[in-house]
Amino acid sequence: MTYRPEIDGLRAVAVMAVVLFHLGIEPLAGGFVGVDVFFVISGYLITQLILARVARGDFSLAGFYLRRIRRLLPPLLATVAATFAAAALLLNPYDFGPFARSALAAMVSVSNIVFYAEAGYWDADSELKPLLHTWSLGVEEQFYLAWPALLLLLWRLRGRLPLGASLGGLAVASAAVTVWYTGVDASAAFFLSPFRVFQFATGAALPFLLASGPAGRLGAREAVARGALALGLILVLASVLGLDGDTLYPGWAALVPTLGTALALLGTAAQGAGGPLFRALRHPLSTWLGKVSYALYLVHWPVVALYRYHTGRALAPLEQLVLGAVMLLLAWLLHAGVERRFYSRAGDPGPAARLPDGRFALVVAGLVAVLAAPALHAWLGDGWGWRYPRQQLSAAAIEAGEQRRFLDSRSACNLRLGTDGACAGAAIQVLVLGNSHEVDGYNFLRAIYENDPEVALVLFGGTEKCGRLRVVAGTVRAQYPACTDRFAALMTPEVAQRFHVVAVSASNRAFSRIAEPFLVATRALRAYNPSLRVMTFGSYMKTRVPCARLINETGVSAACGRPENLDYFEADPASDRLFEPFMAITDLYIDRVDLLCSERRPERCRTETPDGVPAFYDKHHHSRAFARYTGERFAEVHPDPVRELLGAGAPGAR
Repeated sequence: MTYRPEIDGLRAVAVMAVVLFHLGIEPLAGGFVGVDVFFVISGYLITQLILARVARGDFSLAGFYLRRIRRLLPPLLATVAATFAAAALLLNPYDFGPFARSALAAMVSVSNIVFYAEAGYWDADSELKPLLHTWSLGVEEQFYLAWPALLLLLWRLRGRLPLGASLGGLAVASAAVTVWYTGVDASAAFFLSPFRVFQFATGAALPFLLASGPAGRLGAREAVARGALALGLILVLASVLGLDGDTLYPGWAALVPTLGTALALLGTAAQGAGGPLFRALRHPLSTWLGKVSYALYLVHWPVVALYRYHTGRALAPLEQLVLGAVMLLLAWLLHAGVERRFYSRAGDPGPAARLPDGRFALVVAGLVAVLAAPALHAWLGDGWGWRYPRQQLSAAAIEAGEQRRFLDSRSACNLRLGTDGACAGAAIQVLVLGNSHEVDGYNFLRAIYENDPEVALVLFGGTEKCGRLRVVAGTVRAQYPACTDRFAALMTPEVAQRFHVVAVSASNRAFSRIAEPFLVATRALRAYNPSLRVMTFGSYMKTRVPCARLINETGVSAACGRPENLDYFEADPASDRLFEPFMAITDLYIDRVDLLCSERRPERCRTETPDGVPAFYDKHHHSRAFARYTGERFAEVHPDPVRELLGAGAPGAR
């Protein structure tokens, strides 16, 4: 296939979108769509390469897979090895164990499946996983595994079923499935390869569109080609600037960069291609970035993730600039030192020395085995805890502590699960409402009422399958439509009139913008039931890095309360913009800082229970023991806060 420098220019657009997004350049919050651009380009090029060989009669699956291994595996293995060495120095055992598992998964092309399995609230912060970006390589490698067989089948059926129409139909059908399933499980639609088929198939169908009569004649016009290229780049740029972490993705939103990339490819491939945008894509800087794009994609994320893990903070502008320069240097070294020694593309000189295919396959298999051994040992060996001989909390203890937080709430009455009927007979009904901190409020109240059959604590269900919440025109909207419907069902007269008290345990910053959906929901419940009483939990503190990590590094839980280790401390809740609106509907405010901190100073706060259980293992969610301890402390002043709220004449009053 003839070298086309403008495609390297499109690769440059894709990789720079991803890199700048991961560096935290705020206007480029949708830079993750660069991966979608790569998928379309891959479908476009790989399909032409396969079909050209099939037409010549010299295509073989073994040869195809060996070429893909030469292209992808050496730079990937070098990146995994270097990242593993750096991670062994920087990551604590709790994080190093899962990292080692991801290293194994990356080497055998299933990291997208592993990261999907880890997806969820108790997954470690995504931005701190050094090999998270290899999910897209897993998708692409799985595509390479299955795609040739599909093309061979369609080639044999081409007399009865036109090949271009088949690929176009596959793109449309799989896009529809992806849009639908994104509303069911966005993590699956994002990470798993079947839901990305439409992007590869879109690229694959493009050459047939250009070859068709009317479309081909239209594309031959210079103005049309330039317009397609301009519109395509505009759509990609609009996605980069317009999408963000609140977008339900892939879904409908993914169709925009997919279509944009397809139009850009059509515009550059048409006979009438030309103009300033075309020349910009063929500029030497663009083509150089395109040629090193694979290496740059591989090295950029470990640099960011490991640096942020070490510092525990977002990147400052100077750090962004320095890390960007480091990434480019490492990308050039990886490209020149590894990638070009094993594989060459059209337009590049081949490797000076090339191992025969059989020997090369054995060498790669041996390298995978050598790298897999320490990774497997670290994964199964508690994250190499021997590196921290003085650690207070093992990886297993941290995992158990985090899971123990849900010990009681998993069997609680829950509106989302429809298990609240078991609590319907209690005289006093208390709705515990919030996001992931809903469990903290539940554990707090359960410490007071677990032996009181007249008080039922009913969970709303947190924000599982909700994603980020927002308020639009007075209604609560979530990423998942089903969660939006749950909030709509919550804010009804039937629910409001059932409950006597609503306990709002909203977030790690109880009166910031993130808590607004719960303010709106509580207002609606109060409007339908004016006698409903509202209990509002204040926040406590949030550490820069997980508290368990600070305990292991310092040997004391007090490190979790030191100001230099804090990202947030609720010293003055009244300064938050939603404090007054919440107080306007609150009958009882539970100020955790006032309860647990002398003089409202973080260094004088309780960071563990009297018997030594940490306040939190992560950055801000209270451990079960600490939430219960806090409830017991509160009960020393308010022995029966629910009946106190309802007054002496409350149902079940004693």
